[in-house]
Amino acid sequence: MEYLEVDYTDKSLFGSDIADTESDEVFAAYALERPEVKEFLDGSNPIQVVRAYKGEGKSALLRIVKNNLLERAPNSIVINTTGVDLSPACDSSDSDFWTREWKKKILHLAANEIGKRIGWAFTDDAISLVEEAELNGFKERSFVSSIVDRLQSSKVPIQRTRITQEDREQTLKRWLHKKEPIWLIIDDVDQNFVNTDRYKLKIAAYFTACRQIVTAIPELKIRTCVRPNVWKIIKREFEALSHIEQFMQDLTWTPDQITELLAKRVQGYFERKGTWKEVKKHLPDALDVRNKRLIYLVFDSPMAWGGNNRKRPAEIILNSLSRGRPRWLVELCTISAETAFKRKANRISIDDIINELEEFGKRRIDDTIAEFSSQCPAIEEILTAFSQQNERYQTDELMQVIGNHIENKITIKIFGILGAPNKREIAHFLYQIGFITARRDFDNGEYKHISFVEQPDLFKSRLNIDDGVSWEIHPVFRQALKLKNVETKQQKKWAQRK
Repeated sequence: MEYLEVDYTDKSLFGSDIADTESDEVFAAYALERPEVKEFLDGSNPIQVVRAYKGEGKSALLRIVKNNLLERAPNSIVINTTGVDLSPACDSSDSDFWTREWKKKILHLAANEIGKRIGWAFTDDAISLVEEAELNGFKERSFVSSIVDRLQSSKVPIQRTRITQEDREQTLKRWLHKKEPIWLIIDDVDQNFVNTDRYKLKIAAYFTACRQIVTAIPELKIRTCVRPNVWKIIKREFEALSHIEQFMQDLTWTPDQITELLAKRVQGYFERKGTWKEVKKHLPDALDVRNKRLIYLVFDSPMAWGGNNRKRPAEIILNSLSRGRPRWLVELCTISAETAFKRKANRISIDDIINELEEFGKRRIDDTIAEFSSQCPAIEEILTAFSQQNERYQTDELMQVIGNHIENKITIKIFGILGAPNKREIAHFLYQIGFITARRDFDNGEYKHISFVEQPDLFKSRLNIDDGVSWEIHPVFRQALKLKNVETKQQKKWAQRK
């Protein structure tokens, strides 16, 4: 399909890297339904929590769930909000107080939404819910409410008993009994989390409140999210959170899923341009082959990668550089497309990608610092300590660098470790956050990268801390840190330009 033209200046080519700001049309064109969606749509699950890092698709998953719920039952009540909007305005060290405040806020939101939907109210509970919705601006006041409010005075002793914070839970419980479920979708619960007693208490109390609410009112279903490092921090200090663990869904991306996601982004572009039917005629029916062919309409493939004249498919390189995070993937594709446009290319090449890696890597370092500073306040100093060091290490070499440049020069505190962490514990932290990756080399010259999710026990054993692997600083950080011993062809090219 050489005749096919792609507008690399189109900002919607790959869609937005932030799902909750995307237009409905564009989002619907590329949204990829993951297996977790089925569990989130199952009404027998009172709570479902997606656990993932920033940029891994939490907001997209929750948005897909919301859209599916409304498509399945257009008249159902689906309340979409954020933890920021719901967060109680209080300053207390009492966990029970925080839990009650979260419950008030969540139940208040549910009551307003229900009251807004009620037409004529005849029962006490229905009238109370309608009046609360009117009072809070969720529903236009009825004729009767307007007249009664105007008649109230010292001379006209009309009394109106409105729903109170204390009886709202019982009112909702009676009203919703054996009715269709109300879905609460709550995003960004741990936004701007800081590892302080107040923040930990606030987030822990939120999850406790959610569990208490769905236990008291089974018709309320809560779908929410949390970052793994935040969950790890709060779970160690609040025993009650062990009851939430059963509702967790960890969100990770396989290379095949990243390939499908990228192909869906390209397909969505052609759909919006009205050329998809024509493009589809020239694509194979097998989904896995079709996905790759779609990607190759926009990217050169294979591309030089890994040294020794090795070439790899475009989707493998993009998955590696984005570290399996959809947000990073889309951003890298978008900025590489802009570079391809400047040279009037028909497809995005490896050079277009490489030319953007230094600035892209600096932003990823900033992301990593922001994301994990709650777990390790000295993370910025740790990462920058690797500046102009090697990109690949044997375990003893890595320990030497950590000892010389980090352990003996930086005061470090890592959450969950008593006292100053040793070299092995620092290395494990870097492995956990994805800064370094394990690499297993084979006799035939091939190699395999191993992430923390795949083998989390590395560095844990004192007798066999590496299981025979070596270590690489992830490619996304290399150019930003100007690492040495550059071996691959595209990185040599970058070094020569310097």
